[in-house]
Amino acid sequence: MDVFSAETTLDQSKPGPVDPLEFALDAKAMSLDPRAVGGGWGLRHLMGLILVEGVLLWLVTLLGVIVVVGGIVIHVVAFVGIGILASRTRVSRQGALLKALSIAAEKGMPLAPAVAAFADQDRGSARRRVMALAAALNQGQSLSEALTHSRKLVSSDAVLLINAGEDSGQLPQALEAAASCRAAHYPLWLAIAGRFAYILALMIALQTIVSFILYFIVPKFEAIFRDFGVSLPQATVMVIDISHLIVKYFYLVVPLLILEVKLLIFLPVSLAGWGKFQVPIFDRFLVRRHSALLSRALALYVAAGRPISGGLEFVGEAYPTRWFRERVKLASRDVQQGLDWVTALERHQAIRPVDAEVLRSAHAVGNLGWALEEQAERNERRLAQRVQLILVTLFPMLLLMIGFVVFVIALGFFAPLVKLISELSSV
Repeated sequence: MDVFSAETTLDQSKPGPVDPLEFALDAKAMSLDPRAVGGGWGLRHLMGLILVEGVLLWLVTLLGVIVVVGGIVIHVVAFVGIGILASRTRVSRQGALLKALSIAAEKGMPLAPAVAAFADQDRGSARRRVMALAAALNQGQSLSEALTHSRKLVSSDAVLLINAGEDSGQLPQALEAAASCRAAHYPLWLAIAGRFAYILALMIALQTIVSFILYFIVPKFEAIFRDFGVSLPQATVMVIDISHLIVKYFYLVVPLLILEVKLLIFLPVSLAGWGKFQVPIFDRFLVRRHSALLSRALALYVAAGRPISGGLEFVGEAYPTRWFRERVKLASRDVQQGLDWVTALERHQAIRPVDAEVLRSAHAVGNLGWALEEQAERNERRLAQRVQLILVTLFPMLLLMIGFVVFVIALGFFAPLVKLISELSSV
């Protein structure tokens, strides 16, 4: 029996018969409660956190603050690099799973056996998560519900598209869109993530070294020259004044360094595809990405012949990013009050004016579905290109600024040595 040509009805609540020659469901995995996988914080997490804090305090006492801080910075940078590299495997696995689900849904076969068969490609925790997804599907949950409970399997963007596909009756098309949309631009975003990681790591390393020099070395310089009765050069005086200013306002400098460390951990890894691809504050500048996801979701309703107003209402409730979800909600309310949906989205800045004109023209000629998909692809492509262009433009400027800081500090410490040697030799 060819399972891919089986004519079965796609119904998640009533899974069809399973061919034992094609798929072997793991009975133990089928009995797992998917909600129990990837639970929240428990006693073991708190104990582990206490253990880490104790080890850090012991290392600070034994080795000193600078050694420990330097070790932490090195490990954070290594973690980010490994995370970016590991994201390639993660994104590939997500795309393969969505592609397998898309084929199964298009052929009208039950999804639980397809997921269980896909689990044979993985091992360890990855296999357990996939088998938990198969268990949830086998218990009658819809695909979107099962993916919501089974974390780390697909991105939140993919879950939204799957939700919209189930609601509009276009699940195979939604799965295909979810599998292809991120993979198409992933190499470019990976390069951007690497550039961000390099910039942030360089800034953190520079600040750590400079803070050590200004806090520990500068006071000794002052004492040495005071004992010899030699005046300091102007460059050194400026460096010393800056060090006093930093020590005085350390409560402003330390939070900035902590913020940079958090961005180093979260921003590049998220852009590379490991996280939810949502970075606070920075995410506000990625309106094109959210507009693209909205266009893909609405294209499913257009393909199904469903009203756009229903699609807006659904997306306004299910969109993963809160600030953009509120914009779509406001637009949906305006549509319910009689306003044109394109105008409503433009009014609440969910789409750009240029995109609004394109959608009006496409709607007038009956080509709205194609226009929505093309607009989504164009917005994602242009967003990635613009971010890369900004980084390429600012990267040399930032390196020049860092080089200037290093030059000033080096001059501030080298010039007084020359002056001290010169005056002592003339005595």
